Amino acid sequence: MKIADYFKPKTLVYTGQFVNEETHINRFVYDQNTFEVYDDIKQVEGKQYIKVVGLNNLDKMKELFELFSIDGFITEDILNVNQRNKIQSVGDYIFASFSLMYHEQDELKKEYMSIILKKDVIITFHEREPEFLLPLETLIKEYKELRKNDVDFIFYQILDIITDDHLASCDIFDYEMNLFEEEILETKRLVQDEFYVLRKNILQLKNMSTPIYSQLKDELKNPNHIFSQVTVKYFDDLLDHMDRLDQKLIHLRDVMKNMLELDMNNQSTRMNKIMSTLTLFSAIFIPLSFLTGFFGMNFVYFDILSFEYAIVIFTSICLLIAGIMIYIFKKNHWF
Repeated sequence: MKIADYFKPKTLVYTGQFVNEETHINRFVYDQNTFEVYDDIKQVEGKQYIKVVGLNNLDKMKELFELFSIDGFITEDILNVNQRNKIQSVGDYIFASFSLMYHEQDELKKEYMSIILKKDVIITFHEREPEFLLPLETLIKEYKELRKNDVDFIFYQILDIITDDHLASCDIFDYEMNLFEEEILETKRLVQDEFYVLRKNILQLKNMSTPIYSQLKDELKNPNHIFSQVTVKYFDDLLDHMDRLDQKLIHLRDVMKNMLELDMNNQSTRMNKIMSTLTLFSAIFIPLSFLTGFFGMNFVYFDILSFEYAIVIFTSICLLIAGIMIYIFKKNHWF
């Protein structure tokens, strides 16, 4: 590694590819009876949800981090979009980072986001406009029950949206896997390029969902967690959905493994049949090659070669030998 490529800890460096995405902030301030939207950075009395889109404006990001007293190691993780999926308590707030996927109009999309959850504010960070979170703004505006609860309820809603998207993607992967299964049973062949793309997506989804499921479960067991008792009940239901997702992914992984083994067995069987056919043809031509070599020798006295019907007799004997050998092979079910 070059010295120029090394950054000291707590250095603000955006590692993503959306370097031209303009950083803009939407701040939703709400309570049970009101809902207001702003585009600035500010602390207020009461509950607010802040959505940050575009992570390349480091000055604006630094201002936000300092205003809400976010630890330097966490700010580094927020801007490093290659983080593993995790949920962790850091002092008086919770930090979470997610790589996620969802289908939109038959197209698979992958996103990264991170979340800071404090007592009265939740902040989400995105590289680009999160289309999968569009229902959330409508929920905050129209769902009075949500505005009545603490901000950790928004954290629950985000995880619920992500889990629902993952379940929908899992169902699509399951359908595609069934098509591959039907194909391999009918044609004894597997389109490996397409199958391995599906396999990669399933394993990615498994790696995305499983850590969040286990870490959220552990966080809810922590007596010092900041989730309210009302929201914990919703999280229990969410954990059930996450568990169902995890079980479906385990099932898909097992089916995928079995299909790979079946494809390898089919290829091995097909190769064995080819080798058997070649071996049988070779066995048939062994005595014929012997006869050809024997009668092709340059003896001085070889009277049979001067016989008028020698070629007819020789050809008949060769065909008879080949026919007898094919009959024996067929009788013994060797082909």
